Amino acid sequence: MMASERMVSERTVLAGGRVLDPSRGFDAVADVLVDDGRIVEIGTVDEAARATARVVDCAGLLVTPGLIDMHVHVYPGLGDFCLHPDRVGVRQGVPTVVDGGTSGVATFGLARRWIDDPDVQTRILAFMDPCQIYFATKDFICHRLEIANDERNLDEVSAAAMLAANDDVVIGMKVRACSTTDPEVSPFLDAAKRVAGDKPVMVHLGRFPHTPTIPTSALLRALRNGDVITHAFRGASGVLDNSGSVTAEFKDAVDRGVRLDIGHSGTDFRFATARRLFDQGYLPTTISTDLNVFNVDEPVVSLAETMSKVWALGVPLDSVIAMTTVAPAAVIGRTDELGTLAPGRAAEVSVLRVDEGEASLSDGYETMIAPRRLVPVGCLRAGRWVEAEAA
Repeated sequence: MMASERMVSERTVLAGGRVLDPSRGFDAVADVLVDDGRIVEIGTVDEAARATARVVDCAGLLVTPGLIDMHVHVYPGLGDFCLHPDRVGVRQGVPTVVDGGTSGVATFGLARRWIDDPDVQTRILAFMDPCQIYFATKDFICHRLEIANDERNLDEVSAAAMLAANDDVVIGMKVRACSTTDPEVSPFLDAAKRVAGDKPVMVHLGRFPHTPTIPTSALLRALRNGDVITHAFRGASGVLDNSGSVTAEFKDAVDRGVRLDIGHSGTDFRFATARRLFDQGYLPTTISTDLNVFNVDEPVVSLAETMSKVWALGVPLDSVIAMTTVAPAAVIGRTDELGTLAPGRAAEVSVLRVDEGEASLSDGYETMIAPRRLVPVGCLRAGRWVEAEAA
């Protein structure tokens, strides 16, 4: 059991909000009663029940299954790239985050300390890099020293052992698809697929400084049903041809079940690319931020801000909520725990405000003016209410 699971829950009523749960097709004004870390009732909670509960007034607010940010970096001290998990998690209305491969195999024990830290309220799950030595840093040291493209950095036996020992939190592998002797083949991706088995492999779409990566066409051909492309909507990635149409390799990958993740970051999401892909029917499977020290102030800010951008690009609100709840829960294999609101389920619930009026939204290069934005108000994490910083 993770330390954050031991949080003391409260009897709570989220009163009078618009409850939107895409997993059940539920969209209505209702109360949500929570007790002992579980959802007890969704409907009209009577006065007797309210009298014994903490009541959070959600009138005019949006109440959803607990948001899941499927790509963040949240192991402070393991390198200099990470943010505190609660900074990007519960304090932004996000009960669950998934670290996007900050740590390789040899350092995962250090990463695990953050997952188990009793002072961390956010639920942390993890993608693990298959390399023995990998940790994310501002200067890309594992790439600058060419550790990330050294096959001696792979040990599949110990990687499999570390995954098995941490199966409760490691939901898949994260790969930087570097090449070595063959420019079309990444031994690191191949190793990750063997170690991951039926768990997903998340791949970084795009180049890294100092180390060669396989071409996008080769990367797409190598992915399996259930694997995830993060930064799928970045510019100049090779998923569009010279005419602006998707490549055959990209179409084939999506057709066989490869998932598309936003992974916003500071430079890896472009409104222009998203418009082209959306217009051709290629929407995100999941919305995530890649929040880290470089982008938290701008242009990413929060998961709610990133959701606002996808909404402003024309994706309906219920689909945006699905892309941050039931869809990531399915991708990471946690639909039994996460992604839905129903009596008896764990009380993981997010509350958002829709701020109507002119909203300036940036991808880091282009700014669009939207008619509204989503703002986090708070969340229930394991049944305990946490106010968002931006409320």
